[in-house]
Amino acid sequence: MGTSRIFAGFAAILLVAGSAYAEDMSNIGGIKADLQNETEVRKLYAEFTAAWNKHDAKALAAMWAIDGDHVDPDGRKARGRDEVIKLMKANHETMFKDTVLDLTIQTVWFITGDIAVGDVALIDGTYSLAGIKDPDDNQLPTRSGLITSVLTKQRGGEWEIAASRLMIPVPLPWRRD
Repeated sequence: MGTSRIFAGFAAILLVAGSAYAEDMSNIGGIKADLQNETEVRKLYAEFTAAWNKHDAKALAAMWAIDGDHVDPDGRKARGRDEVIKLMKANHETMFKDTVLDLTIQTVWFITGDIAVGDVALIDGTYSLAGIKDPDDNQLPTRSGLITSVLTKQRGGEWEIAASRLMIPVPLPWRRD
């Protein structure tokens, strides 16, 4: 009798924990493959945040597809993993060397799941970056913005960033709301 109560209590805890975790997931339909892939995508971005906060440019760039690209909010582009590592290395040796990244992935949308082609996902999220320094080593305000990325996963492979776009929202002069 005591064992069944313990088991029932443990099952209730798992049910509550599982439903809380599901709320963080984007996949409303509960498709098993999508849930697994979303877990992998969110893990990639947790690893990205950890690598950023360790200022490990090599680990960051390794998350990009070999022909992937990145566009900073000011329009600066890095095309291909080699350029991404150069950009990340230059940034983390200078203005981003003391930064702390807080990244939240809000949605993960699976666009394809083609066995021959592989998987494609679109992610949207927000970020804030504290600790940026200007060329005179003065601390700048925390930068907050939006991130949109396209990820690809070749059959049997890992998720990789194919395209990453950062944006810092600015008020538009013609909007009054």
